[in-house]
Parts: sequence; C-alpha cells; structure tokens
Amino acid sequence: MTISLLHPFTPQAVGVIEQNVARYHSQPHVKALQQLMHEHSDVRVTVDYFTPKFRVYNYSHGNIEYRFFPVDFSWHGDHKKWRKQYSKSCLKVYKNNLPDVTIINMSAHSSRFSHQLAKTIVKHGKNYIAMLGGQHYTDTPENRTYYKQAHHILVHTQLQKETMELMPMFQGCDIRVFSLGVEANLFKPAVKKEEGGTIKLLQVCRFSRLKQIELSIEAVSFLKLQGIDVSLEIIGFKSDLIYLKELKVLVKKLSLESQVKFMDAVAQNDLIEVYQNADILLMPSNHESFGMVMVEAMACGLPVVALKNSGGPEELIAHGISGLLCEESTFSRDILNLITSKTLLKSMSVNSRNRAAEKYSLAKTYEILLKSVRDALKLS
Repeated sequence: MTISLLHPFTPQAVGVIEQNVARYHSQPHVKALQQLMHEHSDVRVTVDYFTPKFRVYNYSHGNIEYRFFPVDFSWHGDHKKWRKQYSKSCLKVYKNNLPDVTIINMSAHSSRFSHQLAKTIVKHGKNYIAMLGGQHYTDTPENRTYYKQAHHILVHTQLQKETMELMPMFQGCDIRVFSLGVEANLFKPAVKKEEGGTIKLLQVCRFSRLKQIELSIEAVSFLKLQGIDVSLEIIGFKSDLIYLKELKVLVKKLSLESQVKFMDAVAQNDLIEVYQNADILLMPSNHESFGMVMVEAMACGLPVVALKNSGGPEELIAHGISGLLCEESTFSRDILNLITSKTLLKSMSVNSRNRAAEKYSLAKTYEILLKSVRDALKLS
C-alpha cells in the first residue's frame, strides 16, 4: 500500500530550503506517517515536491522516500509562483504508478496542477485527500469540482472548518479537522529555568511581510523605554531579503542592535533548546492558519502573544490563561503588562504546557491521520 503526501510546489516558493525539507517541512504529517509505517509493515510512504532542478531525484530519510520533480519553466515566471507551478514529469509518474491514497497539501486557492492530478486520480478509481493551509479561498468551477471530488478535506482548525461550511463552494464536502501535534516528551519546559535577568522574547517565522516582524521590534523598543531588560531573537528562513534589510534598518534606527538578533532557521528538534531558553513567543501576523510554532512553544512552556482575529491563534490560545490575543494597537503594552506580572507569566507558562500536551499531542495527530487514510482506502 502506497501513501503519497504531495506538495505541488517547490520548497523555495514557500521560503523553505530544498535540501532541508526532510528536517523542517510538514514535520507533524511526516512523523504521523512514519508511525503508520512502523505499525503497518505493508505501508510505503513518499513525500513529494517540485524542484527547479532539471532532473527527477530522490532520497530516503527516516524510511520515507522524498521525491523531487522538475517544475515546468514558464516565460511568464509562473515556475516561481507556487500557486501556478506545474510539473509534467510529476504528473507522468503519478499516471504510471498512482499511490493508493494521495494527500495533496496545497492552499485553498488550489492550482491547475492539482486539478489535473485530481482528474487522473478519479479516472483511475483512486482517492485523494485535499489538505488545506491558509485562510483565503478562490471560488472557481475548477476548485468546486476539485473539492467535491476529494474523498474528504483536511483543515487544521475547527474555526477554519466552520468558516468553510458556510461557503457555497464547500457545500456537501466532508471537512475534517487535522490538528497538528508535537512530541510532548521532547518538546517540554527546561528542567530548571533561570529566573530573573533579561526577558527573552522569541519570534520563529519566515522573513515575510505577512509575519509583521516589525511589530515585535517596535515592542522591544517600547519595553526598553519602560526600563525593561529585554531581548528579541528572530529565527527563520530569509525568504524576503528586501524585507530583512528593512528590518535591520529599523533595528539600527531604534538603537536595538544589542537587543535584537536575526538568526537562520534551525531544524525542528534544535528548536527545543531555543524555546526552553525563551520567556514569551510573539506571533504578530494578521493571518495564521494554524501556526505549528505556537504548539511547539506552548509545549515548552511559553505563553504566546498574538493578534486577535488572526485565525489559528484564536483556537490555540486560551486568552488570559495560556497567552494573549491583542489588538495591534496594544500589542506592545499588553506584552509589558504580562512581563511586569511575574505571577501571571508563570501561571501562563504552566497552562501553555498543559494545553499543548492535552490537546495537541502527536498521538492525536496520528489517530486522525490513520482514520483519514483508512476511510480513503475504504477499510473498515
């Protein structure tokens, strides 16, 4: 039995370094699939991407085969735009040897390639699962057909499911919540955390304008003016170098060179120590579909400060209990209030850990994935 987790885009198009996808990208999905392979010896898993390279290539990582298919070149530059990318070589391989179940991990806008692959899968009597990220949708006849022909749709939050169920394009679709979990025995608070001293703020994200990193930097400036000893570490893929340059100019303008550090992305397991050494995770983006970083940080005992009406954070964060949901205008002030209340900061740390361990464990992710695959295979 073969299961494919297909990402119909190049890693570069979404700000991920291609040679590192096995360590960085879709980690909860991959770990759940690895557990499936461990418990069912007849299961084979492939994780597929497009690549700007000219030849198909593959390698194995943790018993999973990673395959990379050349993206079709376009004079219009579509080969660099992840929603418009297409790969004839990928389509050919799938046509010749269709997996028993294909999980297509794509934004809700979908793509021409996804539509074509879906037609091929249905034509040959197989099933596909449409896995959605993001909170924006394109209502077209092609997308309606794509979603209605999917065996079912996986989204990462209950809020997204409820929103989609009110939309005409998803009427009659089987929409399920696929919460992404962490290994709570690995992602856990430090055994003994040093108290007092510098308050360590953390933001883990792609360097993209969507993440509004400037709000975190401005918060550090505000806190410094209030006499708070504070630092900010920003870790992630440098996917927008122009934006990164602007952020560095802002740091210099605010005289925060000693407080703000820009760091390269690190592997998921290497983030554990980073979380354990921090005090608060900042998530000032306007839109987050789920935010795996939040779950990882919460499991390590970090309260999360995010914006109201930003999607995923509203489901993950219990406001005032495990973190804060703020207005953009009060983001800095709310962080100050949390920092200056040591009792609240400590209780939120404990509550964050408990909430992540109870609601977002990898075991729950695996249970949902197993049922999803079995249903698509029509197994009892």
